[in-house]
Amino acid sequence: MQNNITVKKRVTALILTLTLLLGTVLFMSPAAMAASSSATSQYNKTAKPVVDNFRSNFNGSLAQSIVGRAIWYMEYGYMVYGHQKYPSTGYIDCSNFVSLVYKNFGYSVTSASRNYDQVGVRVSGVYVRNGKLIGADKLKPGDILTFQRTTYISHVAMYIGKFNGKPCFIGTTKGFPTAIGIVIGFNNWYGKQFHSVRRVLPSSAYKSGGKITDKGPVIPAKYQIKPIKPIVMPKYLSSGF
Repeated sequence: MQNNITVKKRVTALILTLTLLLGTVLFMSPAAMAASSSATSQYNKTAKPVVDNFRSNFNGSLAQSIVGRAIWYMEYGYMVYGHQKYPSTGYIDCSNFVSLVYKNFGYSVTSASRNYDQVGVRVSGVYVRNGKLIGADKLKPGDILTFQRTTYISHVAMYIGKFNGKPCFIGTTKGFPTAIGIVIGFNNWYGKQFHSVRRVLPSSAYKSGGKITDKGPVIPAKYQIKPIKPIVMPKYLSSGF
């Protein structure tokens, strides 16, 4: 008799546990489920190898430090796409992102994408043909890539460098855990909409050992995505990002 009661209790406990687990799955939003699977997979497949490679070759120059800050925001910024100011809302769009990163280092760059054809100087001889970026060897870390869908520039991103021989860049994009991700190559939408490359930095910015004015990253008044790990400031990270 005692054995039967024990068995019934165990069965009841098992049913309750399964019910709770099933309820958790049913009430988890599709977005949350996607973020825990496909978005994370996309990050590990695309962004992480590029970041690891960039860290291993980091030379401490201003240009690479700026790219490193963009990576830091991808890792610790918990940014959500939206046409608002990140410092006050936690939302960010493509041009605000590039502007924010540059302003961390004392460079005033517009936050309006349509005005990026006036930013810095144009890097000539760079264009896309049949899904391949021609003139990629002319690019340097931190260069600003511009894209045009209509009569004006509608998207911008930041050049990182080459990974496995392919040019890659960081900026707002879809399919990653947050609004910021990394794109490799131009055999895609970006290749079809490519417009030009702008350079803001002086030649001294690409040499290691130079003086760097770093105001530090912006911490928003409110995160739209609850941080799932402690926010580690750049100065406490070995590479700064």
